[in-house]
Parts: sequence; structure tokens; C-alpha cells
Amino acid sequence: MQIDAFQAMLFALFCVPISILTFYIDMKYKRIANATVWALFAVFVIIGLATLPLPDFLWRFAGYAIAFIYGFLMWMARQMGGGDVKFMAAVALFVHPGDAGIAIFILLAALIGSTLAVLITMHSPLKDLAPHWATWEKLDPTKTDAVGKGKKLTIPMGTGLALALSSYLVLGAFLGQ
Repeated sequence: MQIDAFQAMLFALFCVPISILTFYIDMKYKRIANATVWALFAVFVIIGLATLPLPDFLWRFAGYAIAFIYGFLMWMARQMGGGDVKFMAAVALFVHPGDAGIAIFILLAALIGSTLAVLITMHSPLKDLAPHWATWEKLDPTKTDAVGKGKKLTIPMGTGLALALSSYLVLGAFLGQ
């Protein structure tokens, strides 16, 4: 991995707790709080300015812009929530450009894994541990402005995004340069 191991460890110290909070909130309410996105952004700015050369720090915003534009298009098609878009863009700030391929692989694995975990939980007695979470709600076709327009089962993407960020940073702390 191309990310600096010490930098990844510093990022992970703050981002893993934020990711756990995001995972919990997204599962319970199917929302990603702006405060968690701003917290991620602040962590990147503070630690990034302290540990990255200025040109590298500024180039990370290119990844942010690409992720945001892609997410915005997905939001326009009602395939992704607005909070997911903002969170995904903030997550992109932490990815070293040389690790883009690895990061995409980690993201896909995390999204598949979290989707399977949610589906298994949804159809098992484990759901009774948190019976009132929004993730388990029935479809509501009157919610036409929602992801899937209220007609499709949706999985909270913040779960996979949070898992991907944490996984990338922890792996970077152990396998980085």
C-alpha cells in the first residue's frame, strides 16, 4: 500500500470511531448525520495538513470531487442517499492516489459484506435485538423522494462506506510505507 503507515494510523485513531458511529446511525435511522461528515473532513484537514506535503494534500481533493460527482449522479437517479454521497466524498480524501485500485476493491468487498450482513440479520432472529431500526421498515410507495422511490428494499450504504474506510486505514497502518 502506498499510504504512509504512520499517517494511516493517525487517521484511523479518529476515523474508526466516526465510522462506528456512522454505521450505528445509518442502521438505526437510515441517515448519515452531517456532523459525522464534517468530523471526517476536519480530521483529514488537520492531520492531512500536518502529515502530507501541500501538493499531495491538495490533490486529494480531486478524489473528493470525483467521488462527489459520481455520488451526485447516483443521487439524481435515486440510487444513493444524499448523506451517502457526502460521506463517500469525505472518505475519498483519505485514499492515497496510488491505492485507488486497492481502495475500490476494499469498498466493493465492504459493500457486499455489509449488504449480506444486513440481509441475513433482517431475515433472522438477530433483528429482534434492534426491532425498531429504520433498516427493517417495510416499503412505503408514498415516499417518492426516497432512495428506490419507496418501492425497493434499500440497504444503508453508510455501513459499507464506514467499513471500507476503517478497513483501508487499519490495513494502511500495518501494510503502508
